[in-house]
Amino acid sequence: MSARRLLFALAWLLLPFVFAAVAIAAVLFARQGGFEPYRIPHGARVVASDPATLARGEYLALIGNCRACHTPRAGVPFAGGRAFATGIGTVYSSNITPDPAHGIGDWSADEFAHAMRHGVSRRGALYPVFPYAHFADVADVDLDAIYAWLRTQPASASEPPPNRLEPPADSRAALVGWRMLHYRPDAARIDPNDRGRYLVEGLGHCAMCHSARGERGSLPPEGHFAGGRIPGIGWYAPPLDRVQLERYSDQELADYLRTGTSAHGIAYGPMAEVVYASLRALTPDDALAIARHLKQVEPAPLRAPAGTEAGDDTGSHGAQVYARACADCHGRDGEGKPGAYPPLQGSVAATAPDATNAVRLVLYGGMPPTTAGAPRPHSMPPFVQQLDAGEIAAVVNHVRRRWGARDSRLTAQDVESMQGIVVD
Repeated sequence: MSARRLLFALAWLLLPFVFAAVAIAAVLFARQGGFEPYRIPHGARVVASDPATLARGEYLALIGNCRACHTPRAGVPFAGGRAFATGIGTVYSSNITPDPAHGIGDWSADEFAHAMRHGVSRRGALYPVFPYAHFADVADVDLDAIYAWLRTQPASASEPPPNRLEPPADSRAALVGWRMLHYRPDAARIDPNDRGRYLVEGLGHCAMCHSARGERGSLPPEGHFAGGRIPGIGWYAPPLDRVQLERYSDQELADYLRTGTSAHGIAYGPMAEVVYASLRALTPDDALAIARHLKQVEPAPLRAPAGTEAGDDTGSHGAQVYARACADCHGRDGEGKPGAYPPLQGSVAATAPDATNAVRLVLYGGMPPTTAGAPRPHSMPPFVQQLDAGEIAAVVNHVRRRWGARDSRLTAQDVESMQGIVVD
């Protein structure tokens, strides 16, 4: 057989596989929205900019935490450049000031709404660290209000650093493939009148931190609110469901969201930042609506099992370290002090399947947010200079065994591996 005929025969044999691959790709492309996300609108629709609309936009931008994500430490507000570490490198937030060259000053209201809802701008597909899957549920009137308010902010010509990503993720074209595999837009919008769900699933984008991650940083439905380690920052976000939150009343949880403190726990780490930069601005009614919604959420399939039985750790090395270094504040029996130091029984640091939070707090301490409801919060001091890695492992094991019903077996090497994590 000639080489030409052999090639023809091979091509004929491979043809069904090619057709199958094309068909699968077409189906996946359609499921991520087809061509609609990539059709950038170019209308010149005028949106209202009266004082009431601007006040509404400012409030909604606070709930969406826009300033915190689009402002680097000590940087120009909304000028972009905050680093977000991922498993494939670092993504820097964009400039969303009214600057026409480096920000969104020449974007139309429709173009802004399209980027928020579809995760695609004139620059191409946006990386999924931007929670467009959640913002897709935001109503038109709310997106217009945010757009109008952002246009009143000072313009900045600041240009964020280029993303530092591994190939092929360094190409925005590769994001189309990611979306085909992992993004499924929901055609049914959340009713804005269902206020708690609307804020939690929409602008609040709580699932970005409090859900279990899947392949390539995706957020599979079965991991929704199941809890998990937040990519790139070394903290664990607990599940958000009725079981996790059963110790809170509706009002206690609403107050915690606005103040960062409660009789059951205090906000540290990234949650403290969210409370300070965003949630403390919630109206009492919105905070209560969010609390009521969260306390009705059923546990997700990927939720890690809770501890089952408290361990008798009396007399251990960890118990001795606890008595010497921790009991004065948290109490001999981990009961804490109301209004000052949180109890350990049922705390996330004690009960979480991941010991990251407990180790980080002992190593570096923590500062709750300063809010109207907690104007002078008590901080957690760092012990990195007072306790060695073995002592920290021992005391964390003790806390998690006694008050979290966790069979914790941290070693000094585990603690050492958690030191030196830099959080932007």
